Amino acid sequence: MSTLATDFLGQLVASERETLLKLARRKRLRKGELVFRVGDVKQGAYLLLSGRLKFFRLAPSGREVILWFCFPGEVFGMSEVPAAKGRRVNVQACEDSEVAVVADAAFNRYLDCHPNAGRLCRRTMAARLGTLTNTLVNLIADDADARVAKLILHLGLQHGTRHGNGITLEAPYTHQEIANMSGVNRQTVTRLLGDMRSKGILSFTRRRICIESEAMLKELIHRGAD
Repeated sequence: MSTLATDFLGQLVASERETLLKLARRKRLRKGELVFRVGDVKQGAYLLLSGRLKFFRLAPSGREVILWFCFPGEVFGMSEVPAAKGRRVNVQACEDSEVAVVADAAFNRYLDCHPNAGRLCRRTMAARLGTLTNTLVNLIADDADARVAKLILHLGLQHGTRHGNGITLEAPYTHQEIANMSGVNRQTVTRLLGDMRSKGILSFTRRRICIESEAMLKELIHRGAD
C-alpha cells in the first residue's frame, strides 16, 4: 500500500484497519454526487475506499474553488465544528466512488483505543493544512505559469507513478479542475499545458498528464516565482 502521509488506511496495521472498517457503513457514489455540502449537519467521519473526491467552496461570483482532492485510503470529515454552522466544505465525487462512514462517537472511541491511528489522523490534518498553506502562498507570490506547474508537480509527486525519468498522474484531471485549484482561468490552463507539451515538459496519454521532464518543470516554476 501507499505510504503517503494522507493515506490513513494504508498506514494502519491490518488489525487496526479491519477493526475500523467493521464500525463503518459503506456508501457508493456516482460521479457528480455530493458526499455532503456546506451547512450540512456533521454526522460522522469518512474514509475513501475507491474513486476520487474533490473538496471545494463556491466564491461569491459562483466560481468553484477546489481546495484539494481526496484519494483512496484518506480520512476526511473530522475537522468541522459540530455546531449549528455544520460542514464548511462541499465534497463531490469526481468519478464513481465508495466511502465508509463511521459515527462520530464510534470513531472517537476507536482513536482513544488506538493511539497509532490518532497519530496518523493528526499527520493527515497537518499534511492537508500544509497543502492549503502552500496554495495560499502560491496564489499571492507566483504567476499563472508557476501556479499551474507547481500544482502538476505536486499531484505527480503525491499521487503519481514514476516510469523511468517521468511521472504519470494516476487520475485524469480536466483543464477546469486544474483552473479551479490553481486560481487560473481555463483558457490560460489550456494554453499553458499546450506550451509545456510543445517544449517536451509534459505529454498526455489516455487523458492523463505525464511529466516527461521534472527538471524542466521545476525550472519553469523557478522562473515564475522570481
